[in-house]
Amino acid sequence: MTRVYEVPYFPEDGLGWAVRLDGRIVARCESRYEALAAAMNRAAAEGGDASIGIEGADGVWRPFGTDAKRPGRVPELPPRRFSVAR
Repeated sequence: MTRVYEVPYFPEDGLGWAVRLDGRIVARCESRYEALAAAMNRAAAEGGDASIGIEGADGVWRPFGTDAKRPGRVPELPPRRFSVAR
């Protein structure tokens, strides 16, 4: 089973950046940079099936490997449907 460490774009209400694994907080950090480093270190220590999900400024979550590089083959995303509200 693949384990994905998640790092959000924004901090939680004054509590800093949370690093999550399976919806549980495994670390809290003072900055997003520290949260990314913590996620990379934890995922690298686990090896094989661990990866990192990082939320972008656009709200889209993107997969990264333990070296903070995008995977060679990114899975195709489902088509988006947009509607215009008037």
